[in-house]
Amino acid sequence: MRDEEYRLLLKACRDVSKREPRLQLSQQESPEESAVSISDELTGFLGAVHKDRERVRDSAFGTMQPLLAVYDIALLQVCDLSHLAWQELHGRTRLLWPSVSLPKRPSTTSVFYLLTSNLAQLLQAVRLLLLHGFEGQGRSMFRTFVELADLTLAVVAYEDVYRHYITNHDDSRAQYEHWRRHLSPAVIRRHLGRLDRELDLVATTAVPAEDVRDDTYRWFSLFSHVNMVAHLVSAYPEDLAGERAGPIAMLGEAGMMARSTFSRSLLYLWLFFLHLDRLLWERHFWNRFRGPRWRGRYLYRSRVFDTLFQENYNLLQGIKDEEGA
Repeated sequence: MRDEEYRLLLKACRDVSKREPRLQLSQQESPEESAVSISDELTGFLGAVHKDRERVRDSAFGTMQPLLAVYDIALLQVCDLSHLAWQELHGRTRLLWPSVSLPKRPSTTSVFYLLTSNLAQLLQAVRLLLLHGFEGQGRSMFRTFVELADLTLAVVAYEDVYRHYITNHDDSRAQYEHWRRHLSPAVIRRHLGRLDRELDLVATTAVPAEDVRDDTYRWFSLFSHVNMVAHLVSAYPEDLAGERAGPIAMLGEAGMMARSTFSRSLLYLWLFFLHLDRLLWERHFWNRFRGPRWRGRYLYRSRVFDTLFQENYNLLQGIKDEEGA
């Protein structure tokens, strides 16, 4: 604890002692000694909690493979998109809708940056949470990612959704009604079902995109709502052997549920890029970019990600089957 932090703690202990002398007396120590005790507890007890999280993280780097490696390539792709948009924020190149007459403020590039930068942050947050044993919180975070990723696809696919996204109302009620009618998850998923048909996705993959999308959203929503079942899963995590741990209070484990979360996340991410990459090239003409904007490296990584996903698809399905067993 730094000196300035300790001074604040000491002042708080002295204030408590003045306001509640009987409570201070029950501690059988002076306020100065109480400050030292709390400082020691922060270093000892809480320090042990932090140390255990480091142990979980170090172990998870190995036990979560090959899922983590595939996930990281997806994360790299999203970060690359965000970085491109950031570089072009003040340039004249329009990353989206280059041939469509749209409001100059905000620019289509700045809108793309808003979406992709938030997607990159969410994927990083999911990774950090899962690797440190925060399984329930990681699933809740990925559900937020799903909503934003679905919205991103709809904004990139349809001009009217883009216009709805950049529309803001001063009145909070009007803003809510606008969101409910045009941007809510149920509305956006209907747009994406239409997009599946337009892209003739059944000719590309046998994976039922609409079913996966609905199942993914439902599964992750289970852990986002305040209910006893979701809390039990976090409080009694299973290790990789499928053994349910006893109550371990504030500690966690990167175990079976973390693998299930990575598995479901990868299936969703694969479908996300299957849509997004086609939209960027077919509707926004990203093959027009040259020089620093050239997207050849991004495309190459997309093929690598697709290959890794396909090669590990049986593993992902096996993890999903174990989850339902």
